[in-house]
Amino acid sequence: MFRRLIVLVAMLAATFGATRSASAAEEIKLGTLAPADSAWGKVFKAWGKAVEDESQGAVKLTWFYNGTAGDEITMVANTRSGQIDGGAFTATGLSQIYPHIIALQLPGLFPNWEKLDAVREKTRARFDKGFEDQGFHILGTGDVGIAHIMSRGAPIRSPDDLKKHHPFYITGDSIGQKFLETVGVASPRALAVPAILPAISSRAEGAIDVINAPSIAAEQLQWAAHVDHINTMPAGIGIGALVINKARFDKLPADAKAVIERTGKNTGKVLTDRIRKIDQQAYERLKGSKTVVELNDAEKAAWNAVFTKVRNALKAEGKINADVFNEVVSAAGH
Repeated sequence: MFRRLIVLVAMLAATFGATRSASAAEEIKLGTLAPADSAWGKVFKAWGKAVEDESQGAVKLTWFYNGTAGDEITMVANTRSGQIDGGAFTATGLSQIYPHIIALQLPGLFPNWEKLDAVREKTRARFDKGFEDQGFHILGTGDVGIAHIMSRGAPIRSPDDLKKHHPFYITGDSIGQKFLETVGVASPRALAVPAILPAISSRAEGAIDVINAPSIAAEQLQWAAHVDHINTMPAGIGIGALVINKARFDKLPADAKAVIERTGKNTGKVLTDRIRKIDQQAYERLKGSKTVVELNDAEKAAWNAVFTKVRNALKAEGKINADVFNEVVSAAGH
């Protein structure tokens, strides 16, 4: 009887321990604009599984896909207030945390990924500290792609051509806004990401007919079907990162922090490799289905002159700290 009692107590203790462990699971709530079935969404799901497996169920990532946690500006505000714990952000969201991060997305500085990687590695400590000082922790990077100008109805060969069309910039994107202002687009229009597809698919007079975006975004967010020209000139590089509220992260148990830190870094690497590859594949597909616009040397020079003006204006207006600007531009060899 005594032995049976011991076994019963042991079973109850084990059951209680399992229940307690399950109820004590740390839920990390993260937001993203990406659809759940997109290339990004698939990677985020894999990250969630890795966290759950490696923590043995002690930590769970809950993702709010497709902008259900708000646009990136809202997601950053919600992360500050604790409504969510972080998310996957492009430069639009990242700049709401540490505005000077957009130096890594300056037009004309990064013709390819190798150049960006070299500059980012040289300046990593500065940006990591900038985010930490603002109460956020970078878990990993995950870039968006190489942007190209795509248009409907006619090619965009020069900055002046852009003024004849109806472009837009993403709400909160200070580079995109300054770019259109510098070109001379009258009253540049700002759109949140969820509003882009309805705007580009419209055929009403004055409807959006130009996008400046990575090919992967144009395809996966269904914008590409509404343009018929694509420029081969890289118009910029879209950066991104996986970010968590620092106070929330610091309060996690040490083993949970270690799992999230390790898997976050790995997820960033997977995103970097996979998204860049998929973006290149998407670009090749778009070139096969659109009219390809190859610029001559004079046209390229005109765009580069605009890019230089945009960079200098962002520095002069204080959108990018002068020290950060100089460090990034110097590292890029300009």
